[in-house]
Amino acid sequence: MMFFFYDILLYAIAPVYFPLMALSQMMRGKKRLGVRERFGFFGPGFFAAKKNKRVWFHAVSVGETLAAVPLVLALKEKAPEIEIYFSTVTETGNKVAGEKLGDAARIFFFPFDFGAVVRRVIGQMSPDIFVVVETEIWPNLLKALHDKGIPSLVVNGRISARSFKGYSRFGFFFRHVLPLVSRYMMQSEGDAERIIRLGAPPERVSVAGNIKFDQAIAANRPASTRAALGISEGAKVFIAGSTHQGEEDEALSAYKELLIDFPDMVMLLAPRHPERFAAAEDAVRRAGFQCVRKSAGAHFIAPGSVILLDTMGELAGTYAVGDINFVGGSWADIGGHNILEPASFAKPVFFGSVIHNFKDISRILKDCGAGIEVKDGAELAAEAKKLLRDPARYATLGHAALEAIEQNKGALAKDLKAVEEFIMHEEICPFQ
Repeated sequence: MMFFFYDILLYAIAPVYFPLMALSQMMRGKKRLGVRERFGFFGPGFFAAKKNKRVWFHAVSVGETLAAVPLVLALKEKAPEIEIYFSTVTETGNKVAGEKLGDAARIFFFPFDFGAVVRRVIGQMSPDIFVVVETEIWPNLLKALHDKGIPSLVVNGRISARSFKGYSRFGFFFRHVLPLVSRYMMQSEGDAERIIRLGAPPERVSVAGNIKFDQAIAANRPASTRAALGISEGAKVFIAGSTHQGEEDEALSAYKELLIDFPDMVMLLAPRHPERFAAAEDAVRRAGFQCVRKSAGAHFIAPGSVILLDTMGELAGTYAVGDINFVGGSWADIGGHNILEPASFAKPVFFGSVIHNFKDISRILKDCGAGIEVKDGAELAAEAKKLLRDPARYATLGHAALEAIEQNKGALAKDLKAVEEFIMHEEICPFQ
């Protein structure tokens, strides 16, 4: 009965939500992609006749997609015959999934959580298991999978303290929803404790670690990356990656300060979302800098200029050339983005104090000195200057970053084993 009322609520909200969503997209000059798929309608042949085991992976956006990629590819390598479908909520996530997975998976947009819609998708796909990366709870989907006897698995699961407070407001509801999941592979003891307190059966909850420590990062070839960006050899590089509104201004103010001591420095600015490229470019010009878009393919970038990384999927590898790397979403009220990407290149990493999405990772990096928390652009510039003037300390912190990553690897193997167990040994599913 509770799920019936939940479905009624969704239908009641829909006449208001969908027009507002469409209006918002129009005002931002965007076209909503994948509308038919979101309602459970697919082109002929998308769900081909099933020949082998079939796995449905889901990741909400870019960060979760990048975390899922090594798991999907590892599964495909071990069992090439397995059919993989991969859904995302966001359009950027969809694009990155297509680029990173290629023919390894069929990519589509995640359906709206209406009961009739998710049942239609499950009926067409007929998955043997549903795997969601991190913790995204869709009640009707989980209920439909449960009713069909299809196991569901959360990998790289996390529940931040902030998310826990939000879920707790509807604790009576989630105590009925969370037991529908077959197994939870959580990132930390804290995440495991919080999901159990919300209603997950303790015997189904394990701590596997964070798969982001196992992520494969682009090969460290700074010379070729510099050439592609038009940055001369020897020039210092300051990267502000995955930035949100307001963060570009702080980063640009830090750049002005850094240029005083390091006049040959070049800045690379990478907004988190493509729709903000124009706004970021305006911020660069307001700050008095020349802005060169990466997509323009400039052959030489003069010191004191700013490169706008207006492409997708390149930032992680580009951190290899950064002498100073700041990861955004940590000054804005977002919760931070993947600070392990620059750290994996033996680089100290800077981030703001709003880092709850990466609380455990930031603690690990701060404990070894490789993670440097800064409150604003002025503090970023001051700390960066001290680090650049001390090459020995820089190298020590970079080595510490690599050691921290190596010591915390292993989640990928554990998550892969859990997926394999459900695929190969269906009798362990709690619902069968």
